[in-house]
Amino acid sequence: MSRDMSGQAAIPRDNVAGSVDDDFESWVRASHPRLRRLAYLLTGDLDQAEDLLQSAYAKVLPRWKKVSTYNSPEAYMHRVMVNLRTSWWRRSRNREWSTGEIPEAARRATIPDEGDAVVQSQVLLAALRELPERQRAAVVLRHWCDLSEEETADVMNCSVGTVKSNASRGRAHLRAALTQSPDVSGAQKGDPR
Repeated sequence: MSRDMSGQAAIPRDNVAGSVDDDFESWVRASHPRLRRLAYLLTGDLDQAEDLLQSAYAKVLPRWKKVSTYNSPEAYMHRVMVNLRTSWWRRSRNREWSTGEIPEAARRATIPDEGDAVVQSQVLLAALRELPERQRAAVVLRHWCDLSEEETADVMNCSVGTVKSNASRGRAHLRAALTQSPDVSGAQKGDPR
């Protein structure tokens, strides 16, 4: 066993790195379900959510020794995820992308006979995907993650007023989408049968 100048046993460098890695790994295991849901709500796609979450973890790992001292490392992770998603969106907004279905056919298709809750959740997720990135982030962080306006503003790196306006616009869009959504029988809500 090696000793330092004071005669005390020196801690091998590998053990320090190992303990940081173990600490990070246990934090990842504990936070993964919540952060995965957030990533899904930010992206609207399970594969992109996994990519977003892994990229965010990769960004946090080299800084973990400092991040682990924060009051809420998860809040730091929220900010990293929102920033990453925003940068991906900015890079890809002018590109074409493939979809699982032809948009015109999806509008004409009838909704299969499923429970109202399932239909509503699918309509809500579709409407959430249509929101601009800042509105989606504000709605998800405020209403899904249950963050305060101040915490959301901190994560989004903007003012509380910006959070309020983005969340308000996002909720209005979601309300309109749910009002216009077809119900289980295929009729528009509010339309006489």
